[in-house]
Amino acid sequence: MSEVRNNQDNERVKEEHDEVVNNVEEKENLESSKENSKQETETGVTSKTESDEKTGKDEKASDVDEPVVLSKGEIADLRKKAEERDSFLDQLLRARAEFMNYQKRVRKENESTAQYAIQDLIIDLFPELDNFDRALKLADSSKDFDKFVEGIKLIEGQLFKVLAKYGVKPIETVGKAFDPNLHEAVMEEENNELPHHTIIDEFQGGFLLNERVIRPSKVKVSRRTIEENDVKETEETEEAENIQNNSD
Repeated sequence: MSEVRNNQDNERVKEEHDEVVNNVEEKENLESSKENSKQETETGVTSKTESDEKTGKDEKASDVDEPVVLSKGEIADLRKKAEERDSFLDQLLRARAEFMNYQKRVRKENESTAQYAIQDLIIDLFPELDNFDRALKLADSSKDFDKFVEGIKLIEGQLFKVLAKYGVKPIETVGKAFDPNLHEAVMEEENNELPHHTIIDEFQGGFLLNERVIRPSKVKVSRRTIEENDVKETEETEEAENIQNNSD
């Protein structure tokens, strides 16, 4: 009986021993597996870093331009083109300077022309001013009013000739139909004998310069109070009455 118990105890001890040994082996295997995994990871990172460094070095090496070696002929061509460029630039600067000088000269000429544009007209008016001066002196020394008036009219005609020489002519008024492009009506007068808005008087003369109105004429125009048809009927009636009276 005691032997059986001893055998059971021995078997239990052996099983416990085997279990402890198995646990130790599993623990060692687990630690060994972790160590191997860590080494593999470090090896992969190191390989990747080395690969990246190598790629970066290759890219930097490719970015560096290799020195260009030119032949003597190519250098000569470049020098020739540089000389041509300088020549064209010089011509451009000279042309620009000449054009600016031309603009200044033209501007001065235009200013001078504008200042003395009426010089010829003024010179032509001097004789008429002299005539006015002589007429006034004659009026002081002579009491002949008719001759004075005659002299003034003569000077007026000469002035109109001078103006006509420069394209200036008076606008026709009295007896003409009113034209708002040429005339300025300042007064109306009732008149059934003339067509409506016929000019019957002129207050101030107007002038054209080469067919352009430079001053409109100020005029008085007629204003009809009855229609022309009514006037004709009235005239016909009066004429018929006169004929009947004569026959009687």
